[in-house]
Amino acid sequence: MEPMVCYSMGAINSLVEKVTPLMESHPMTEHLLQGLKSLRDDLMNKFVGGRVKGEQVKVWMKQAREMVYDIEDWIDLKPVAANFSESDMKQIEEFKDEIQEARSRCERYELLKKATSDEEQVYAGPREVPRRRLFWEEKTDLVGMDGQKSKLLNHLKNEQKELKVVSIHGTGGHGKTALAKDIYGDIYITAQFQCQAFVSVCRTSSMKTTLIEILRQVKSEEDALQSWSSNDEQINEIITELWELLRTKRYFICIDDIRSTQDLEVIICALPDNNLGSRILTTTCLEEIAISCTRRPTDVVYEMIVLDATHSKRLFCSSAYVQEEEWPDHFKESSNKIFEVCGGVPLAIIITAGFLGRTSTEMSLQSKKLNKTILSEFDQFHSEPRAIRKILEISYADLPLPLKSCFLYLTAFSRNYDIKKDRLIRRWVAEGLIPERHGESSWETGESYFDELISRRLIQPAFDDNDDQPIGCTVQGVVFDFLESLSSEENFITPGVELKSGLSPCERVRRVNLDFGDDDEDDTLISSSYCLLEEKSLVASSSDEDNEIFLHLSRVRSLAFSGDAGRIPDLSAFKHLRVLDLEDTKDLENKQLEGIGHLSLLRYLGLAGADVTKLPQQIMALEQLTTLDLRRTRVIRLPGFRDTKLVSLLADELVLTPREMRRMQNLEELSKVRVGPDGSLANELAGHVNKLGPLRMLGIRFSHLHRYNQNDRQGVKRLLEELGKSNLEFLLLDNYHHPLLDLLVGSWSQNLRNFDLRIRGCLPQVPQEIASLIALTHLHINVEAVEAEAVRALGSLPKLVLLKLDSNTSPSLTLSIKDGFQCLKVLCYNSQYGGGKGMQFEVGAMPQLRRLRLDLDAQETMPKHDDFFFGIKNLPCLVHVHATIDWKKTLARSEVEAAEAQIREQVSRNPNNPVLELNRRRQRSVAKAAELVTRVNSLQEWDKQIDPRKLVVIHFTAEWCRPSRRMTPVFADLAKKFRNIVFLKVDVDVDEMNTVATALSVEGVPTFLFMKGGYVKDRVVGADKEELEEVLAEQVDLM
Repeated sequence: MEPMVCYSMGAINSLVEKVTPLMESHPMTEHLLQGLKSLRDDLMNKFVGGRVKGEQVKVWMKQAREMVYDIEDWIDLKPVAANFSESDMKQIEEFKDEIQEARSRCERYELLKKATSDEEQVYAGPREVPRRRLFWEEKTDLVGMDGQKSKLLNHLKNEQKELKVVSIHGTGGHGKTALAKDIYGDIYITAQFQCQAFVSVCRTSSMKTTLIEILRQVKSEEDALQSWSSNDEQINEIITELWELLRTKRYFICIDDIRSTQDLEVIICALPDNNLGSRILTTTCLEEIAISCTRRPTDVVYEMIVLDATHSKRLFCSSAYVQEEEWPDHFKESSNKIFEVCGGVPLAIIITAGFLGRTSTEMSLQSKKLNKTILSEFDQFHSEPRAIRKILEISYADLPLPLKSCFLYLTAFSRNYDIKKDRLIRRWVAEGLIPERHGESSWETGESYFDELISRRLIQPAFDDNDDQPIGCTVQGVVFDFLESLSSEENFITPGVELKSGLSPCERVRRVNLDFGDDDEDDTLISSSYCLLEEKSLVASSSDEDNEIFLHLSRVRSLAFSGDAGRIPDLSAFKHLRVLDLEDTKDLENKQLEGIGHLSLLRYLGLAGADVTKLPQQIMALEQLTTLDLRRTRVIRLPGFRDTKLVSLLADELVLTPREMRRMQNLEELSKVRVGPDGSLANELAGHVNKLGPLRMLGIRFSHLHRYNQNDRQGVKRLLEELGKSNLEFLLLDNYHHPLLDLLVGSWSQNLRNFDLRIRGCLPQVPQEIASLIALTHLHINVEAVEAEAVRALGSLPKLVLLKLDSNTSPSLTLSIKDGFQCLKVLCYNSQYGGGKGMQFEVGAMPQLRRLRLDLDAQETMPKHDDFFFGIKNLPCLVHVHATIDWKKTLARSEVEAAEAQIREQVSRNPNNPVLELNRRRQRSVAKAAELVTRVNSLQEWDKQIDPRKLVVIHFTAEWCRPSRRMTPVFADLAKKFRNIVFLKVDVDVDEMNTVATALSVEGVPTFLFMKGGYVKDRVVGADKEELEEVLAEQVDLM
């Protein structure tokens, strides 16, 4: 069976929809439309309705799709009301001839005889997953690998002082990475090594980036204070620093997915043989690389072994949605043959389980399909790689047509990349891969596709501590290889490495992901090639090679770029771009965005995490733009614009005027918009929120809430009333002021699925009004003390799934089944004085809790406390624990290690074997450094300290603000490092200084202003250490 082409129909359907309305003003397009419909209905539909067999059919479909793309590009660039010229008429005739030629080729080679008559699938949405399997994907259990794990641990834990390397090899899908991670976790728990790191390497990774990641993980906080590595360093400098750091330490480094001996040599150079019992664990698909890793007689090469029949069945049963007693009779009879086909390869077994469906009825239908294929092609399953390839082909072929395209699109991201769910779905929509479904928005359809791929075990979900649902996904290596091969065959997405290699692609590039990491200084071809696009008409002596490159790159529809912004080509040259994703591009300048205003077809613009402060006027004039992502940038205002088709407008704190909101009637997502004195007033927002009919997600950030007057209170009340009547599904209220909590009590729409409330400042205690907010699903709150009554108030919230609770004291807390929390899945608890000392989970407490994050004080968790007991063993669903140990310089290392041992021991008692992530955070003494920061308490002192000749950095703070207190030592360290800069500290609650804060538009604390010559040059809002350091470095460079 050949995987059938899946996205050609989407392309031609889109084109037919665009040509149809042209007939009214341009009758000459009627024959073009008829030709396209005939091509679609008479030929292309026949191929995609069943399996495509034969190379000729695949080539014909590819040629037809490329022709459709060319016609669509031409149509899209033509203004709807424009008159067609003589050259336009000639172009239409040429298109008609091309369509006729495609029909003739199909008939001449009798290609229709090579299409089967399988019924085309109609996708009705994801099938419901039984509750008992809802979170299967969050934690991976190794089945049948106990023996392999034990052998490898024995090799790694022995007393040999010489450096020892253990290298695991095996074909994709055997579970090498899962096994290595499990071993790493076991060794991490036992704390046998002074430092450890786990990194994944792949073909697209920069070696410099990999080494920096190892360095980051192995550094203790003391080491981090003494040295700092960045991408600006040369790779030899990083190797030297890493080697020096590890030279005197017993280390354990795990390097996953090594694919070249060159990468291996670079890593080996950085890891010293220090005769301290250090260990290196590697994984690779290639036996020769595994052998190259082992250079000493005591080193070990270990080949993965397949699962036997018993363990294969056990893994299948643990992965399947249908319990064994509910299996259909015919499947019980054929199951052994299916397991045999899987060849004992874990990934093949897991994907087969996902393929077979979620109910007994589905399993019956799906297993018949599987049996038919296996019985007819059983002789092809002669090797493990072939077996898993076949299973993937079967599972892929079973996907509905639109879902195939979305699945293939995962190759638009780099290998081993953590793909964010919202970013992926928005790009699916912008690419036109999501079909319209009655009664559903594009987002809802895309979300159902994402969930379907997870439930079919084709992608692995990714979780964090910010939500109870998957926030993204990863793609297993062998699955990515499979998708990449299909994508390459069909010219769906061109790998960026092909262009960077200097080889011209064989076909036109339609979609490409360019990752210019730190090792790409010599990759000049791609940049010069792109420059040619703009300069083509100006270059008199272009070579044949240049002409060929221009042909290939001139029709790019989707461009994703990451790395050094200096490598970005002139964007105005890509006139056919629909998707432009520049997320996390380093050092991106505002002026580089000017060319985007010429991209009239652009639908998606991703600038999240880029160094952007202002948007060019032309961007908001783009008529087709539907998604604009400005999160983690410093853009707070949009340039003037007329009516826009924006569907998703995302930012951290956007100021919108009523006029601007009236011009965005298509918005489905708006987050976050600022409400406050310098942002949209609550009253104005209330007047527009329900006029945005499609709006399903709204994020609001409140500013200056501690100064709210009665008019502001009435405005917020009206806003909340309007929100309660809206059709919102997701609502975020950020920086919300606690005196206004009573306004939240009331009825909320049944459509509201996610209500995230983040309360500003530190409250004396948990307000009793909290118990009345029954729609709350996510809550962030900081209080002075947490009492038993407060715990019951929080636990009574019926929909609460995530709680982030900060406390300034550490009372004894005992959590039992009586306290509620029946739906809570994520708990983050942080106490300034001791975190978890006194927190106890009794049997039955928080029965669904899956992720636990604790900040702990080393002195409070010392073994001398006999009553120290978490009761973590009583949390039956726990899969992940993240503990951070705060420690003081006065403590000995042994005392800190004893505190960590307590945490390890507590976690090890849980029968669910949760993953433990353990970090240290040193509470540094800042007394001396703090002397370099001048506290300003009056206008007279302010005038005296503001020296127009010097760079002045001001920390606006407040005693009640914990984030401000947390940034105090950071600010003091910077003052110690930069002695030629004036560092000031201002308390906004001091009357005179509040006047200064207001005059300088300081809306919250902590805020850091950078002033010179009496003017504000830049600012950092919030407790963001990295951004503060970056902005300071920029200002120092300008001095």
